[in-house]
Amino acid sequence: MSLKATFAAVLKALRATRGLSQKKLAEVSSRTYISKLERGQCCPTLEMISALSVPLNVSPLTLMAVTLGAQTGESIKVLVSRIEQEATELARSGALKKLQIPFEEELPVPQRRPTSRPRQPAPSIQQTEFCFAE
Repeated sequence: MSLKATFAAVLKALRATRGLSQKKLAEVSSRTYISKLERGQCCPTLEMISALSVPLNVSPLTLMAVTLGAQTGESIKVLVSRIEQEATELARSGALKKLQIPFEEELPVPQRRPTSRPRQPAPSIQQTEFCFAE
């Protein structure tokens, strides 16, 4: 199966799984274009893949990974692992730095609270119901 036909099958399946009509998905394009994509009669641009991913509630990368997985039979985990390996190599070669793309997000180090006094149990909370007279 061609990549175009595989993308068509994936798009149709994801749309159906999300309970979206072609009309709803066509908010990012036209219903005719969505129909052509789902029949494998045209190829989406990168911009269209990005736009389609929004109503499908997936990232464009996920949309492509599912498509490639469906075409090659490789699992998504294998594809993601390959992406990580290739991104690591691009970072080592300096390509990502030249493009000003961070390789790893630096997360803040969690601060430990001083433990000078022992924790005490929280006081019990009682719920009160208010009634308003009319």
